[in-house]
Amino acid sequence: MFNKFALAGISLAIALQGCGNAEAPSAPDTHAGPDAAHASSAAEWPVPVSYQLPGTSPAELSPALTPAAIRQVANQVADWQLSQYDLRSNMMRAEGRPSGIPQGWMYATWQIGLLAWADASAQPAYESAAYHASAANGWLLGPRVYHADDHAMGAVYMSLYERAPVEHKIAHTRQMLDAVLAAPSDIDLLFDDDNKTTELLAHRDFIDPACTVRWCWADAIFMAPPVWAQMAKITGNAAYLDFMDREFWATTEYLYKPEEKLYLRDSRYFDRLDDQGRLIYWGRGNGWVLAGIARTLQQLPQDYAGRARYEQLFKDMSERLVALQQQDGSWPSSLLVTETVSPPESSGTGLLVYALAWGVNTGLLEGDVYRASVEQGWRSLVASTHPNGKLGWVQQVAFAPGSAGADDTQLYGTGALLLAASEVTRLAAEASGNE
Repeated sequence: MFNKFALAGISLAIALQGCGNAEAPSAPDTHAGPDAAHASSAAEWPVPVSYQLPGTSPAELSPALTPAAIRQVANQVADWQLSQYDLRSNMMRAEGRPSGIPQGWMYATWQIGLLAWADASAQPAYESAAYHASAANGWLLGPRVYHADDHAMGAVYMSLYERAPVEHKIAHTRQMLDAVLAAPSDIDLLFDDDNKTTELLAHRDFIDPACTVRWCWADAIFMAPPVWAQMAKITGNAAYLDFMDREFWATTEYLYKPEEKLYLRDSRYFDRLDDQGRLIYWGRGNGWVLAGIARTLQQLPQDYAGRARYEQLFKDMSERLVALQQQDGSWPSSLLVTETVSPPESSGTGLLVYALAWGVNTGLLEGDVYRASVEQGWRSLVASTHPNGKLGWVQQVAFAPGSAGADDTQLYGTGALLLAASEVTRLAAEASGNE
């Protein structure tokens, strides 16, 4: 059974296994025959991409729901974020709180959005950017074996693997998930600030509540379940799907409140109340959940026995969240605060626009109310974007409702907008085709 003191040992063993096959490159064979030509033709060669000078020029961004207008906004946002990247460190310029490690959840959310936009807009340059960042990562997950935040990047690697199946892209992800399967945790989901573990990994200290070896906080629904479901799809191994399903519903039964059709962020919010005596439901936290369910459903087999249960949860939450949207199209950071107008919060809004638009596009959400909600939400995101492509009004790294300003940005906010764009552009294209 799981032993929390084994965490560092498991992490080190996996890291050493990943490095154990490294060898010095051999000298080229100058007498190579036909086999060498075959090897070269069979190699994975990325599609050539034209050089683009980093940076953007200010542009007048339109909130119009047309493919061309959406493309301009999303490209401007993606290009601005890419211009902040430093190849030497494999890091983005820090915004507000530091943006974490390149293999972690912040970078994962950004690259998940970038890949989704690359697909939806048929722009291989953005796929190339994600590919090269993944290669710079060494195709490694974050270092914490059990932590959902460090599983999130696996979605990027597996998506690139599905485009061109080369085993090294997903080898470390599979090793990490297999390590969890071999010794699953049964620790309580109580989020206890007085019970933390410390691990020195990847040249930094990670100090985490003990329960985070399981999915004991709402954000984890975005980070981990889609990865586990996708690994099951790629490998055909149902053990990954069984684990995901069991842990997803354990978390949901713990944090989801059917009477509100919303998730509390973690157990610390079981009895914390706002100044009106209401439970506190975090906007971005529920954005993580709804977007996570949408992404998980995309990986589940259509005939999966438990699929209808996920779909019903998605529909129930969507119905509730649409009713909590503000007049400007954004969602408040604290969802039940409706007596006053809250400033926009673009990361949660982006995640919710993405999930709702996906629901409309797939037919899971029916009715004009959902389409109208998506359109309003997209307009809010455009209004939060600077002319140079910098997305503002992003709440910094947090675990509860909080403030954001026009100049506040973060990688996960950009990723959320690009995810939203990937689905809103499909909605707009369908509307254009029906006119």
